[in-house]
Amino acid sequence: MGGTNGVEASQRVPRDQSGARGPADTAAGAVGASVTLPMFASGGEVGRLAATLDWSVTDLGPVCDWPLTLRTMVTFCLECRFPMHILWGPGLIQLYNDALIAQIGEKHPAALGRPFFEAFSELRGDLAPMIAGVVAGHGSVLRQDHLTALDRYGYLEECYFTYSCSPIRDPSGNAVLGVLFTSQDTTRRVLTARRLACLRELAGTLSGQSSPREVFVHAAASLARNAADVPYCLVLVPGPGDEDPLVPVATGGLDAAARPGVTTRALPQGPVPELTDTLAMGQTRQVGSVLERFGLRRQDETPPSTAALVTPLAESETSALLVTGMSAELPVDRDYRTFVALAASQIAAAAATARSVERERVTAKEARRRALLDGLTGLPNRTAMFERLDRAVETARLTGRHVGCLFVDLDGFKEVNDTLGHQAGDELLCEVAARLRQVVRPRDTVARISGDEFVVLCEDVTSDESVEAIAARLVDGLTIRRRAGPREIMVTASVGLATTGPRVVTSDDLVGAADHAMYAAKRRGRDCWQRYGTTSDLPYHHVFGPSGHRAD
Repeated sequence: MGGTNGVEASQRVPRDQSGARGPADTAAGAVGASVTLPMFASGGEVGRLAATLDWSVTDLGPVCDWPLTLRTMVTFCLECRFPMHILWGPGLIQLYNDALIAQIGEKHPAALGRPFFEAFSELRGDLAPMIAGVVAGHGSVLRQDHLTALDRYGYLEECYFTYSCSPIRDPSGNAVLGVLFTSQDTTRRVLTARRLACLRELAGTLSGQSSPREVFVHAAASLARNAADVPYCLVLVPGPGDEDPLVPVATGGLDAAARPGVTTRALPQGPVPELTDTLAMGQTRQVGSVLERFGLRRQDETPPSTAALVTPLAESETSALLVTGMSAELPVDRDYRTFVALAASQIAAAAATARSVERERVTAKEARRRALLDGLTGLPNRTAMFERLDRAVETARLTGRHVGCLFVDLDGFKEVNDTLGHQAGDELLCEVAARLRQVVRPRDTVARISGDEFVVLCEDVTSDESVEAIAARLVDGLTIRRRAGPREIMVTASVGLATTGPRVVTSDDLVGAADHAMYAAKRRGRDCWQRYGTTSDLPYHHVFGPSGHRAD
């Protein structure tokens, strides 16, 4: 590669018999000469520029001395609409066409006529071995979607190219005189595919999250896995007080020491007013030095990032902001802003869905809670009692322990209702509920199962005496007096007690036995308690069916 051989010399522009240049040769030595015009004339912008250059100061020498192979390749290159370089001679002097201008950006027009690695010094480590192999005769090279760090707009940009590097040989097909470098810029396609993959992963990650906070945490982690586009990210929400206008609730790509909860209060460089402005205005904006002003650090400084896009999560109903670090190796163009906007839209929609599901879950839970509570006293109702009783009996069966049940029926309640009215009766029932809570053990369950009937469920009974002591406290604690004019109405309680055992196995058995004992207490004169099995050996009838309603 370099000088011309005999074949090439014979292809130069011919001279006349006297050795002087002919009219065409003479014109070829001047700018715009007729012999150079056909080669550059159809080359568009680059052709016009090439025609004005003084090629004699380059390794190529005057245009009139260019070998036919070079002139042919230059004509082919300039007329071609596919981006290509010609790298000629030992110095790899470059010529290219109009189609390549968009790929090399601000390197045009200064790169024309200069050695390739002088104009593209950032590519030496990547491309020099490959070009050297082509020049050495090792054949062509094809690379697809090759990552290239190209400085075409004043910074090292992450670019991708599919290119072919082929030898330009002399007419004999032996010596390699130069390199034909054809390329296609696939940066946009590669970045679009990568960002779409990131958005797909983000959508899958956010699906099914149960709360906005979980959405934010998983979103930050998912975006941070695409560090090439999102070197780091934060989700900010308004803090609990005026001194904490914005608080990070989720982070991605940050040092482990940078935990959510860092606030804008007492930062070395003050708060970040651009963020609150963005939140108020609802518009995406670019902000610098976010991490430094929050006192946060990145896990990895690659790629470099000095600024971030701040995007409101408008649909999240949380007044949240998505802060995404921007790679200094990528342009902040429409494609990048669209990618961030789509990510923010996904996060906002997922947060809104999660919030809706959370509300439905809370509503359902509250409805379930209300369905299991007595509306008057706030105690568990019949349904709740029998659910707990079934679980307690099953647990007792598995552990070998016992369950106790106390059935409480008020004596004299009807007289209060009839004499003082239903309002007084309701107040009395609420007072009874409060007294029952006071006399039972903390882990016992008190329920109202019908008008003036209550049940106390005692789990993990260790002895008969412990349940009997509770029954005695119930009787003592439920002596309530009411006055109806000059007359006093006495309300007391009859309590029936039963525990699981050989004859009492199921929850129906247990409640039926306690109810049977309660009636025995009433027969004894009321205002007392009675244990099942101590006054009669007659079998009791089941007074409650499976649903908890009386069967008699």
